[in-house]
Amino acid sequence: MKLYAFDVDETLELSGGPVRLADVVRLRKDGHIVGLCGNWAVVTQSWPEWFEIFSFVGPMLMTKPEFLKQLSTYVPAEEYVMVGNILGVSGQSDDQGAANAAGWRFIQESDFARGTR
Repeated sequence: MKLYAFDVDETLELSGGPVRLADVVRLRKDGHIVGLCGNWAVVTQSWPEWFEIFSFVGPMLMTKPEFLKQLSTYVPAEEYVMVGNILGVSGQSDDQGAANAAGWRFIQESDFARGTR
């Protein structure tokens, strides 16, 4: 079982990104943990069934790297993966930097949309 943390803005389809919610749902159905590490309010306010798929939302009062470190410290998984943007290349958030700082594997949103897992 892997743990996937998804950025929202310019990552998920409901916020201008290429990652289809159906692909996120498939990860969950395949037994992985999926959650949000970004503008989670967009998801909770626009998708009434969000809680059936996402196991966590954040970050709230901490940085993305801190949030990711907390997850990997307290939620056991085989691998930790952040899906999101490369600052200045594919979005406005430094998700690649957050993943690197937390020791997580990073997948750019466009690569995830093309099938990289």
